[in-house]
Amino acid sequence: MWRIGRGADGMDGGLGGNGEGRAADGGRIDRVKLALWLLGIIAGAASLWVLQAASSILLPLVSAFFVAVAVAPVARWVRDRVPRRLSWLGLAASMLLILAILAAFFGSMALVAQRVAEDFPHYADALGKLWAKVNGWLQGAKADLTAQAGQGAAQGTGQGGEVPVDPITGFAKAALSSAGQTVSILVMTVFLSLLMQLEAPVWREKIVMTLGRERCRMAVEAVTAIAQQFRRYLVVSSVLGLITGALYIGWLSLFGVDLVLLWGFLAFLLNYVPVVGSVVAGALPVLLVLATQDAGTAMAVAGGLLVIEQVMGNFVAPHMQGKQLAISPLVVMIALLLWSWLWGAAGALLAAPMAVLIAITLNHADALRPFAIFMSDKSDRERFDAHTHPE
Repeated sequence: MWRIGRGADGMDGGLGGNGEGRAADGGRIDRVKLALWLLGIIAGAASLWVLQAASSILLPLVSAFFVAVAVAPVARWVRDRVPRRLSWLGLAASMLLILAILAAFFGSMALVAQRVAEDFPHYADALGKLWAKVNGWLQGAKADLTAQAGQGAAQGTGQGGEVPVDPITGFAKAALSSAGQTVSILVMTVFLSLLMQLEAPVWREKIVMTLGRERCRMAVEAVTAIAQQFRRYLVVSSVLGLITGALYIGWLSLFGVDLVLLWGFLAFLLNYVPVVGSVVAGALPVLLVLATQDAGTAMAVAGGLLVIEQVMGNFVAPHMQGKQLAISPLVVMIALLLWSWLWGAAGALLAAPMAVLIAITLNHADALRPFAIFMSDKSDRERFDAHTHPE
């Protein structure tokens, strides 16, 4: 009996010890999970910092990647129809297509600027009077602020020796600086895309040698899916631009605004430049109406254009892009805000393609696949794969 009791006590003690051990193991597992989540948050914050700090390098690199995968079918189509010794014609055709698109875009912008410059003398007096009114209002507001600031602020201003700066001159300098940066990024993007297309076969062989043929196949399939979705994005953006331009023409025609076709064409072109493009496309006709008509008409025109931009930019565009790209419209909007904050207007332009790239990349990693499904507008992986599978 003593042995049985001792055995029972020992059993109880053993069970108690095992229970405490399992509790300790569970506590360690929870601490490990918490540590992993904290490391993930820190890594995410560090990644955002790197993306923003290295924007001057990453922006042309990412842009070149999307350009290269977008024109790859043209190069492939030409190579398949010429002798092997003339395969370089495929690369030449793709580069000519890129240059033709850039020439068409900047040529169209030049035509718009020329038309505005030709018609500007007809509105010079009205615009001059509008600027005089705005300048007078600004000077009056500045005088009121100076008077409220007191004598000390006035003395500080006098000691500082401020030189008034012409707002138009400042805007022109900022525009020229921005144009110079844009041109440099475009030139770098074109050359990088050329190099990517030149070295694509070599890199495929390198991937096969280092990762194996199966992983290389998966990588090629992912890149092909990204390219396919990016081309869909370009088609959707073009359709949205046409719709926006038509709405601009219809709304401005109701108020007898001059140059309606020009404003509609400008809205179509600037639709490819999110946020900034819509602001410029809407502000120019409103300024013209404010200079040539009354303030009430200008407010009505501005209100209508604002509604068009809000509906097209915040509802129709994310919905259409999400459906075509298999990405949730909410994720598209979040991506727009995130990449605009990281890379400015160029980041806004790349927001939807970057969301597609991230989702497809996550879908090819078993551990990260749930995040890809979370980003998509599908409820399971099979539907997401069916929509993003290369055709």
